[in-house]
Amino acid sequence: MGEIKLAENEFLTEEDWGDYFKYQNQEPYFIQRYDGICNQQEDGNYRIKYDVYGYDEAMIEQLQDFILEGEIHPETMKNNNQVIVTANMDGQGNYYFYGKKPGDKITLRVPKTENYTDELLKFQSGEENYIEKEFEIAAIVNRPLAQEKDFLNTEVWKNAQSVIMTDEQMEENFGITDYSFINASPTDGADAESVSNQLLQVIRDVPKAVLQDYTSAIETQKDYLKQQQIFFSSIAVILLIISLFHIINSMNHTILARRREYGIIRAMGITDSGFYKMILQTGILYGLLADVFIFLLYKLVLRRVMNYYMAHVLQFLHLTSHVPNLVLIGIMVLNVVIAVVAVMFPAWKMGRENIIYEIRR
Repeated sequence: MGEIKLAENEFLTEEDWGDYFKYQNQEPYFIQRYDGICNQQEDGNYRIKYDVYGYDEAMIEQLQDFILEGEIHPETMKNNNQVIVTANMDGQGNYYFYGKKPGDKITLRVPKTENYTDELLKFQSGEENYIEKEFEIAAIVNRPLAQEKDFLNTEVWKNAQSVIMTDEQMEENFGITDYSFINASPTDGADAESVSNQLLQVIRDVPKAVLQDYTSAIETQKDYLKQQQIFFSSIAVILLIISLFHIINSMNHTILARRREYGIIRAMGITDSGFYKMILQTGILYGLLADVFIFLLYKLVLRRVMNYYMAHVLQFLHLTSHVPNLVLIGIMVLNVVIAVVAVMFPAWKMGRENIIYEIRR
């Protein structure tokens, strides 16, 4: 566990985030054990508690999927004493790390391992009980990969903020060696519960070893996303069917409302093929105009709505909301076909009726 020191202007780079730690500072557990999470000092600077983790290279590499900014290279981190930090996130999926970017510096202070007591976690003892180091930010991520439950990551605060470095940096900077994270993923088709029980048997004699099984949580999240996909796909199909009936009915009404006009044109001597060609051109024009409207609606409205929903409701990190060009072209072609069918059917009905009857109507 450690503490980051920030100047007042750094902490309040965006004032909307000034109350981010309000509820954590009011939580009895955090007050009793850490004297709060974020505290302003007499000199105006802020000190914020952070979990500090050392990962092996394999786990460091797996953080690539969670990058918001920057790049992750374990060797570069070791050589340049760089760290990975997790961004603060609000309830709408917006991320923030005090206005800092990869390449900026942070100052981190951790308790010394000699004569360690939990009282040191309040960071109120003498400076001789702490080690203070400056690090360069290599990357900002939205969450850590593995977490320790004995510090900030409790039931009242999930995915607590973290500073992550390599195991070698933990030893070199803070002299911490007697711990490690091991990350394992079962192969496809493996019984996760059986694997978990076997691992428990292996580590049962290892002091302070803890096994955290995330497989059930991952499956729950996948089921949740699958249900959402089915729900929205069903809505899309229903809306498509309703739209088809509406388009056909509208086109049918548009053509039949002009039947007297078309009757006069037929009486003036236009051939049936010429008449059908004229109606066909009308249908193609309707379809193309509808395609332009759909394209503009997708680009200017629907895509932004999808991006917002995935980023701020589902809180996806890597958005793939674009519709493939082939699918978009297929939809446009289908739209033209529907428009043509919708106008040709009433035209075919008129072509079979008596011209004088059409004119009198």
